[in-house]
Amino acid sequence: MTSTVRGALRGALLLCLSWGVLWGAEGRALAQGASPKDIVVEVEGLAPVEKGDKVKARDEAKRHAYREALEKGIGAYVEGITEMKDFMVVKDKVFSQAQGLVTDLKVLDEFVDQEEIYHLKARCTVSARKLDGVLGPVVIDALGNPRVMVLVDEAIEGEKPFLSTVEGEVLRLFEKAGYLLVDPQQARTLSDTEVELAKSTGDTARLQELARTFQADVIIYGRAQAVAYAKQRVEGVAIAGVRTQVQLKAIITQTAYVLGTQNFEHKDKGTSVQDAAVKGFTASAHEAALALVHKVAYSMVSGSAGGIPGRTVKVLVEGLSFGDARKVKTSLEETRGTTAVYQRAFRNGKLELDVNTEGTAEDVAVRLEELGLMVGSVTGSTVEASAKKGE
Repeated sequence: MTSTVRGALRGALLLCLSWGVLWGAEGRALAQGASPKDIVVEVEGLAPVEKGDKVKARDEAKRHAYREALEKGIGAYVEGITEMKDFMVVKDKVFSQAQGLVTDLKVLDEFVDQEEIYHLKARCTVSARKLDGVLGPVVIDALGNPRVMVLVDEAIEGEKPFLSTVEGEVLRLFEKAGYLLVDPQQARTLSDTEVELAKSTGDTARLQELARTFQADVIIYGRAQAVAYAKQRVEGVAIAGVRTQVQLKAIITQTAYVLGTQNFEHKDKGTSVQDAAVKGFTASAHEAALALVHKVAYSMVSGSAGGIPGRTVKVLVEGLSFGDARKVKTSLEETRGTTAVYQRAFRNGKLELDVNTEGTAEDVAVRLEELGLMVGSVTGSTVEASAKKGE
């Protein structure tokens, strides 16, 4: 096989995301009689013909076509996410669970070229429903299972309900996506006053501190209110018209970086104000949470550092002299994969850094150990360490 062909095959098999070749996912799917939720793509599978075995080459080309279809299907599913540093890892995990994701493959053309490469062109249907069930947890697993805390200040006609409908719906969707969650009841039991203050004020610093208490990497904070605009009785049955408004925002705990804010409003009718409010809150919370659930995962890889590539890892090191602190900062700056290091504070021997890295918090922890520091704890976005005693 020539080096040119090998290079072409390597390029094809790297499975780089292709955003532009998707051809009208929803419109074409309908034209082909597929479900509107399906994604239809055209792909080409390649494989070398070795020792004249075209049957084996065709099977390999077909497998390659399946992978290409999944690749483009994933691209369609997360369209609008422009960059994700660890996406190759995520894709490998998706492919390992890919049975049944490609629901149909129609061969359009197949041939062997002059350099003994088998080409199989096909039209494939990728199930968006099944992809949703795989992609969320797989992405999150690849990011180190970030822990999420949800707090919503909810009121119906100015009165706070015993249980928050919005909190419940947001927790349900994030749990379905595979996130680790802070139990809201446990949070209230351990720190009821702090929880209520954080909810009522919406103060970012207070929310951050509360999230740190429960080792949450991300906090979803929201406000929700329901107000009746009509109350009447029709043939003896009470009917209430209620307007609900829900606002949710996702905040990276360690940096206070706001990933996004979502606002939704609904008008609903029910047999009581509470009945209509629950309907509106559920619908609005569902839309808002869906808009945030993948944004949170992807921003843990790219975007949490603003315009600088990589994720932000908070590094806290105790027991350092000022000179040692400068050495730690410099060493981290020179570490492969680090895009930036910001010193936030140094006081009483405690160094606080924000490290933007294309790696993970665990990679940063390993580097700190190589520098002779003792790592005490590691989360998805935080590393705590200290100087070894006697040094």
